[in-house]
Amino acid sequence: MTTEADADIRRKETADWFARLNQRKVTTADVKAFSAWRRDSRNAESFDRMQAMWDASRTLADQPEMAALSADARTRAASRRRARPRLLGVLAPVGAVGAAIAALSVGWWLWSAQQPTPYLTQVGERRVVQLADGSTITLDTDSRIDVRLTGGRRLVTLVTGQARFDVEGDPDRPFVVKAGDTEVTALGTSFDVRRFGTGARVVLVEGRVDVREGEQADRRWSMQPGQQLVTSVPRPRVVTTDLPAATSWAAGRLTFHETPIGVAVAEVNRYTRHPIELRAGDISSIRVSGVFDAGDVEGFVAALRDLYPLTAERAEDGHVVLSGASKNNLTPDLG
Repeated sequence: MTTEADADIRRKETADWFARLNQRKVTTADVKAFSAWRRDSRNAESFDRMQAMWDASRTLADQPEMAALSADARTRAASRRRARPRLLGVLAPVGAVGAAIAALSVGWWLWSAQQPTPYLTQVGERRVVQLADGSTITLDTDSRIDVRLTGGRRLVTLVTGQARFDVEGDPDRPFVVKAGDTEVTALGTSFDVRRFGTGARVVLVEGRVDVREGEQADRRWSMQPGQQLVTSVPRPRVVTTDLPAATSWAAGRLTFHETPIGVAVAEVNRYTRHPIELRAGDISSIRVSGVFDAGDVEGFVAALRDLYPLTAERAEDGHVVLSGASKNNLTPDLG
């Protein structure tokens, strides 16, 4: 079962359980069945959201959409009572309260069905998300996306962090990634997007994408495989990039090529809760090259200490302090 189909079923089940449990009479069998259903943490979370919405029902009742739903529910409830009087009592919500519950259940289900599905990773974690359309998204460390698939468009919002998108082609449903003010549109392709402030860095692996920033005509670009675009700089332009190095994070590797030590340290720190503090600031601009496992702070620090007379100390909170080197003109290879 797909993620979206499973979520749709859960929304319907939640609305049904909420209505059943708020009837005048609730059977012991219902209570036992509900307890079994709620053991699934996802079901429990869905029901708690529904309960919170019910608690706020006085506010919701003032909204035109909810008022219309409530009126419709009352009309349908009255119709059911006239048509099937023997089913009243245990099986149907009673009176105005029951109608309000029914309206809230329907309203919540319709609202929830339109909400994007979030996916996220913790610091140091990578995650692969398989979408219902066959596309695959790889999330980097400390990242979040919100996914909404409709009949006319597939929209993914990169809230924070970085993600690799391997898109299943569908000419009738463009695949759009939004990262701040940047919007990337593809039909069937592979590309990498990293959020930078209100902009992003886009790296195209395969296929073709169109990128735009805002509505300005001069802030639109088309990209070819092996190219990179950073929209967060004053004058964005499409340039050729080292594709294996730029996308190695998706395989759990960090690749540095002529990278300033300060930049390399900042990149390594994205994958750990115990970051490196570089107090030997006079070497931060020296450029280094090397390949490391993402999250391997010890290996990275050991490589720097092999090249420079650095002292590494572990602070009380767990982060590593590097100090004690002097700048030179070497361009070392870290491994």
